[in-house]
Amino acid sequence: MKESTMKHPLSLLALACSLAACSAAPTGDADKSSAVPAAGSEAPAEAPASDAPGGESRLTVYSGDYEALATARAPNVGMPGYALVERPLRYTLKSGRNALSSKSLPPSMDTEAAVLQPRGNGIAIVGQRYIAPVSGAQNVVGVAIGRKVTVEHTAGGAKQTDTGVLLSAGDGLTLALDDGRIKVIRSYDSFSLVDNDNLLPRQSALQWTVSADKAGDADFVLSYPMGGMAWRAEYLATLTPGQGCKLALDGAALVANRSGSGFNQTRLSLVAGEPNRTRREEVGVMGGHAERFAAAPIAQAADAAMPVERAAGEYHAYDLPQPVTLGSGSTERIALFPRNGAVACERIYAIEAGDNDWRPPTPLIDPNFQGQTGDVPVMSKVEFKNDKASGLGLPLPAGRVRAFDGKDFLGESQLAHTPQGAEIRLQLGKVFDLSSTRDATGFQLDRTGRTITESFAVTIKNAKKHEATVRVIEPLPRWTDWEIVSSSLPSKKKDARHAQFEVAVPAGGETKLTYTVRYRWPQDVKP
Repeated sequence: MKESTMKHPLSLLALACSLAACSAAPTGDADKSSAVPAAGSEAPAEAPASDAPGGESRLTVYSGDYEALATARAPNVGMPGYALVERPLRYTLKSGRNALSSKSLPPSMDTEAAVLQPRGNGIAIVGQRYIAPVSGAQNVVGVAIGRKVTVEHTAGGAKQTDTGVLLSAGDGLTLALDDGRIKVIRSYDSFSLVDNDNLLPRQSALQWTVSADKAGDADFVLSYPMGGMAWRAEYLATLTPGQGCKLALDGAALVANRSGSGFNQTRLSLVAGEPNRTRREEVGVMGGHAERFAAAPIAQAADAAMPVERAAGEYHAYDLPQPVTLGSGSTERIALFPRNGAVACERIYAIEAGDNDWRPPTPLIDPNFQGQTGDVPVMSKVEFKNDKASGLGLPLPAGRVRAFDGKDFLGESQLAHTPQGAEIRLQLGKVFDLSSTRDATGFQLDRTGRTITESFAVTIKNAKKHEATVRVIEPLPRWTDWEIVSSSLPSKKKDARHAQFEVAVPAGGETKLTYTVRYRWPQDVKP
């Protein structure tokens, strides 16, 4: 036995790429399938999937994870996003057992949840298996044990090549050479498998054993979930100039495809909802390097048919009337509903001193728990109700709203999933010509009387050339039982934790709002 020690370790990239079997997972259209012959039989001819009766592919994409896809790695199992795929397949079967397969699978496909279902009678799926492609150098070396390989290495500064059967791979490679010698090569430059014989699959595949009562063409549907696809809504709200408040609302869907596969002429449904899912750990990157793709918006014709909205379990779905093409790496823009041109709204200047939704188990007696003080910005808001009386009344999926005053940009706001009848409040930005300060002016704790009395002053300045009304929403977080005992302007109870004031501020002037709130608690509560 002869041992050779070299200076340079194995280059894993050189090892993997020296094999013809080590090609990147495909990123094209995932609509190519093949029929694999059973032992001792000829491969049945396969008709194109699109020729099957009712043979349109269907794709259902769920909202959520849209932003996460912007930073996702190369397509892999467990990546963000969720979609359900239905692909029609047709195979020519012989009577008895058949071996079938489908290749060019999306790298983000959940193969464990894939199901092949026959559309006709007399056909049964006996077994299903998933074949993974070559994924790296260690995978190649492990499979090559017992087969003939060629190893290039360096000895004494000279290049050498040895060919033999690979006996083991661990602390170097152990070869049985053709002349009967056993050789251990500790370090080598490259490695190639001589008699691959398709031992290492070049691409992933699903394989099935199918039993058929009779020979002939048979139609199937392959269904599977996958990651790498998500969508969100994109809204444009344009306010009409003049008195009052009216806005036009346009809604579109942005569909991102980072799954590693394209979908041609596919029936598409968009679901506004995020079902619970068990997250799978990433098992490796199946494909090339990660790439970034710019959005590719598609113009929507004025007379184009709109998606049909329907209930989908506990969610809302939008079925597109025409097939679409979603290229790998693309972001498509699709109109969701016709423009609503006259939605009644309200423009508001608002001050909110901010607090969280936490409700204390006992009264908060710490004097420093007063909310925001000092300079508090005056925010521009637009509010409207999602009902037919206001000119809307649609289920609105979550997404971004971009608001304009005519052609002037006002700001952006995030909209959550909003059912019919819900209030919509868009906070658009800080008002330039309005400013305010908020000061705590008094605090008194009376343990015997079980009360807290607290006072505040809010001063608002107006640099505009016209009067402005500012809605001041004051947090009252210390306890649930409270009362405004005095104020310089009328107040109303907005909700269990807030009081609201409407403050008129003259042009070029200022107005000071002052108020005192008193909290009470029963004898059995101990702050």
